[in-house]
Amino acid sequence: MKSHIIMADIIKSSDHNGSELMSAFKNIVKQVNDQMANEIISPLTITLGDEFQGVVKSLPAGINLVFQFDRLLLEKDFNLRFVLNYGEIETAINQDNAYGMLGEGLTLAREQLETVKNGDNRFSINGYNEEIVSLLNKGFKLYDYFYSQWTTKERMIVSEFLKGKDYKEVAKIFEKDISTMWRKEKSLNIAEYNTAKEMIQIIGKNAA
Repeated sequence: MKSHIIMADIIKSSDHNGSELMSAFKNIVKQVNDQMANEIISPLTITLGDEFQGVVKSLPAGINLVFQFDRLLLEKDFNLRFVLNYGEIETAINQDNAYGMLGEGLTLAREQLETVKNGDNRFSINGYNEEIVSLLNKGFKLYDYFYSQWTTKERMIVSEFLKGKDYKEVAKIFEKDISTMWRKEKSLNIAEYNTAKEMIQIIGKNAA
């Protein structure tokens, strides 16, 4: 049966303290599993130390999971690279964890993850119709242009904006002048980032 497979791994995991990184990684995977359980068929399961895989209900669900991870990771010091692949799983889907499943879709997803590791892009979408794949991969490249430009300090500020706070509230949190935070919101391209996200979500919904 064709299924929506998600895989991800930590970028440059060897640059971090191993035990601290794995603790944070496990916590964030559990957090997303809990928060988005209604969109997941086979729970996100850590497989090779710094990687996870799972099966979601739809392409829009996979996209939402990616965005949820990235939002939560703004408050961490590491990033993930992602693969979304629509492909065959020949065995029964394990609804307890993502172990014990076989199929060409899983094999291709893992191959795609290896390809992404050796390239410049953080995302790879495959297995859907050609036009959707092209639009989503371009959309994620645009999305990541904004996401990847933020420094560690800026990520904390962006995280507050993405929680729905306005520049006055964010200025108060970081003890900054209101006008300074207004300019900061503009320079961080928050609106453009959100537009890129919305564009990707629209493409995903139209493909579903």
